[in-house]
Amino acid sequence: MKLDIKLSVERRLGDPLVKIIIDDYLTLADGAAQDSYHFDVNIPNDTHELKIVHYGKRARDHAYNDQGQVIIDKHVEITGIALDDVPLEAELWQGKFFPVYLHRADNEPVSICPNLYLGHNGTWMLEFSTPAALWLINRRSHGPKLSNTIFKSNRQVLDSAKNFFSNLPDV
Repeated sequence: MKLDIKLSVERRLGDPLVKIIIDDYLTLADGAAQDSYHFDVNIPNDTHELKIVHYGKRARDHAYNDQGQVIIDKHVEITGIALDDVPLEAELWQGKFFPVYLHRADNEPVSICPNLYLGHNGTWMLEFSTPAALWLINRRSHGPKLSNTIFKSNRQVLDSAKNFFSNLPDV
């Protein structure tokens, strides 16, 4: 499977650090964030987790104005992902970001979705399946999904319906 990732990287306070991982065992990149990544990944046809981890950010990785507002924030933003040359659209927004807080307040969420802005240290995760084209077709198809239901949709059912209607007398 081909995997392409595009990031917008804020470097004015130094390079943010990222790891790109599939299924917690296949590390594709680790280090200073790049604007784009291109991988040929050999993974089995199954469900997988793509993770983009932003790490190593410190409290001093912000610049503030005179009013104490952050004007520069060391971060990465996911601007695009393509699987087998097909750009993710709505699927991209299904990813969840799990920020790492120094001291998590009760009102701060465990995960943020939708979110493509990785300002905190944390992990953005997207579940997908391979083959990617089939996963994307199923995600983007409209109408009922009959697989894994009590309903059947196969050649035998189609042939049975054709035989039924062909045996009816003409009116």
